[in-house]
Amino acid sequence: MEKRFKELERRRDELVDELKLLRQRHERREVTDDDYQAKRYGIEREIVEVMDRLTQMRYLMESGYG
Repeated sequence: MEKRFKELERRRDELVDELKLLRQRHERREVTDDDYQAKRYGIEREIVEVMDRLTQMRYLMESGYG
């Protein structure tokens, strides 16, 4: 379970970096407003899902189930 937890933490960090890069590209007008909103929404949804899984796993590991 700990290996999966580390994988999720890496994925979370990748998504945060991806969001930062998207924001920079939007500021440089390399991405349209519509594309920015759509891509941002998708990245943010995945971040929420990953964070939810991390929270669940953390609870299980601390409770002795992992």
